[in-house]
Amino acid sequence: MTAPTGAEELRRAVDAADVAAVVDWLRRAGEKQRRAAFAELAAAARQTEDWQVSQRRAPARIVALVGCASTAKKAVAALHRGQLRWGLRAAHPGPVLEVLRLRQVPWLGEFAQLMADRLPLDGGWGAEGHWQLVDVLVRESRCAAPTGEAFTACWIDAVRHASDADAALRDSPHTAALVPMLFTHDRLGSRLDYEYQQDARGFVPALIRLGEGDAAVRRVLVEGCRARLLRGGKPGELRAYTRLHEALAVTAQEAAAGAGDYLRLVEAGSSPVAGMALKALRGVDEAGLLAWDTLRDVAELALARPEKTLVRAQTTWLRQVALRQPEHAAEVAALLAGPPSAAPEPVPAALPVPVAAPLGPPLGSLAELAEELSALLAGDRSVPTVERVLAALVHWRVHDQEALAQTVRPLVDAGAWWGKLAERMRAVLRAVTTVDPRPDRLRQLAALFRGDGATQTQLLRRLRGNSSGLHLVLAARLAEMSAQLGRQPVPLLMATPTHASGRLEPAELLRRLEQAERDGWQPWPLDFEQALLRLPREIDPQVAAAALRLRSPAGAAFARWISGPTADPVSRPQEQLADPRQSNSWWERQPPARRVVALTPPNHAGPLARELMTIVRDGRPTPSPGRIEEPQLWAAALPSHREVVAASALPVLAANADLDYDGGGLLLAHLAECAGPVGPAVNLALAYGLAARSTADRIAAVDGLLGLAATGDLDAAAVGRELGELAAAGALKVNRFVSALDEAAQAGAVAAVWQLAVAALVPLVALDKARPATADLMALAVRCGRACGTAPLPPEVAALADRGGSSRLVAHARELRALVAA
Repeated sequence: MTAPTGAEELRRAVDAADVAAVVDWLRRAGEKQRRAAFAELAAAARQTEDWQVSQRRAPARIVALVGCASTAKKAVAALHRGQLRWGLRAAHPGPVLEVLRLRQVPWLGEFAQLMADRLPLDGGWGAEGHWQLVDVLVRESRCAAPTGEAFTACWIDAVRHASDADAALRDSPHTAALVPMLFTHDRLGSRLDYEYQQDARGFVPALIRLGEGDAAVRRVLVEGCRARLLRGGKPGELRAYTRLHEALAVTAQEAAAGAGDYLRLVEAGSSPVAGMALKALRGVDEAGLLAWDTLRDVAELALARPEKTLVRAQTTWLRQVALRQPEHAAEVAALLAGPPSAAPEPVPAALPVPVAAPLGPPLGSLAELAEELSALLAGDRSVPTVERVLAALVHWRVHDQEALAQTVRPLVDAGAWWGKLAERMRAVLRAVTTVDPRPDRLRQLAALFRGDGATQTQLLRRLRGNSSGLHLVLAARLAEMSAQLGRQPVPLLMATPTHASGRLEPAELLRRLEQAERDGWQPWPLDFEQALLRLPREIDPQVAAAALRLRSPAGAAFARWISGPTADPVSRPQEQLADPRQSNSWWERQPPARRVVALTPPNHAGPLARELMTIVRDGRPTPSPGRIEEPQLWAAALPSHREVVAASALPVLAANADLDYDGGGLLLAHLAECAGPVGPAVNLALAYGLAARSTADRIAAVDGLLGLAATGDLDAAAVGRELGELAAAGALKVNRFVSALDEAAQAGAVAAVWQLAVAALVPLVALDKARPATADLMALAVRCGRACGTAPLPPEVAALADRGGSSRLVAHARELRALVAA
């Protein structure tokens, strides 16, 4: 066997993606030669190269790094840097295992554990290959089964995808250690809540059958379901455990052993969880295993819950108990009668006006920049963090380029966030560090900003793609930065706001433009237009007079912008109707009707403003409207144009209510800090937010309503009409926005809620059959009317009081009419 000629031969084998040649070199090399080659291999792995090339070379590079690393930590760190970490998803375990056996390293078990800790939890493309590599390493080292969340999640997927899930689960060496982990980790619910085939193949059916043959496993499953549900969490994560509990067909004896847990679930669990617990306890009672004191505690908790289905179920159960146990009939009657209660009366109160906090001082040193940049890359995309980091990068690029490069270079590949923002931010960091050339697609995008004059609208659209997310205004600004930092650096950014809301004081922009004129440089076009869009609508006359003295092109544009009224787009409400040919699949669902807003930009709008203020909607609702990523960045892009912000977000906010999605409602709280006219987009955004499925989204909508009411910008009657008409059409659930409006009234916005409730009632009382919770809305109007005074009722609502019958709806209508007449 001939000795290897050196690291050059190994490098050629990696570049040629020749795994066999890499293994051959490692077999012939001595341990000293292997370790000497590691540094060069690791450095090459960190370099950015064409994606297809990097993935083609990945299997050979992985084998080479594992075959040359001196410790487990060094091997793991090298394998998870840069583009190579994606190559792990297509790794071939055989050659990796071969070189580890060849070297007989003492750290194989440590390597397996560290690799398990770095498994991806997302389960996305190619994750199965990454798992197979780690699984082979764990089995080879015979180390204890890793019990981390990612390893457990990948194990679930591996069993599910096996041709025989029962055999895979039964024969896996990890089963004993990982079954308890199904209930220990908080983000495995989506893995377990998998729609398996009708022939009962899949992980969960196999798990249940394993429990049928092993009492110890079944005990872990039953007790684990209760423990996981007691910890709580998002409904989507808990659904799998309620379904598993039901599929296990928990016996009365098993449920009796956990009666205390079920009692707590009845008290604090979500509606499905409480219903499951109530059903289990009822089975315990029917088996004669539930003490009366416990049953009474359960009944008190269940009857106090707001869900009518749970109250009805508990009522039926108590009546059966009264027949079965006559000695407790009097106590049952007292429980069913319930304590006298009344909804709390709201009290009008002064509402605090939202005040935007200052942005904060500039980052005064490179050490501060490094700290804030690390926070940004780790996930802090607050407006102060983002804007101060960008301002500092520009400042230090001019004042100390070499020190800036040394500070930023270690952070170029840091962070775990993805998408256009991450792509553009890394391009900026590469521009200030000159670590390596940018990928071709980023170089092409950056070329958009190399020409003189303003950026064209259609080119900005290429940056934004299919998304209407206003956070991508930041992506466009970052693309401009990545080009201009190397071509035409400037000492400061024009668009850095003075407030955390994104607002930029005109006097500060005037000062920056004056400095630019003195020093003889021009602002970057996109940065300057973003600065203009951040100006408030009211301008100090002294600032306007001083702006007329500016002579640069940017100074003249600033003077024109602030000399006249702010140009706003035209809002056009639009009705969207579901496609009658739509699929019944979950991901293609459409609501029967949805209201959105289209925008037409004003004349003479700049490229950025024209792109942001042009919104075209088609005639069909969007089944998957996307997400509101970084809502604070949406509002900060257009702090003086809340109608544009709301119109951009409407499909997502609507889906939170009419398709029961969640997330993004926080944008409504930010709208209160924005300025600009309130039009149909803001009114619809509030209506959909107040009726969102998620409690968190409804709370954010209430915050937005309170803020707009405090500033006098709330059109309560218009929002109420939208709520009533959408609910009458079946697009919104009345009970949701009644609870949200009650929160707003309890916070002091009593008069606004009165107007909202009455306006919403008009289309609802016109229906032949009242929507559920309409009576609750009428009762809320009565309470608010008593607290703040009333105005004449719309005839539709007043006429309801003349109907016959004794329903709650009619009774409250009569109460409301009497209150107005008093």
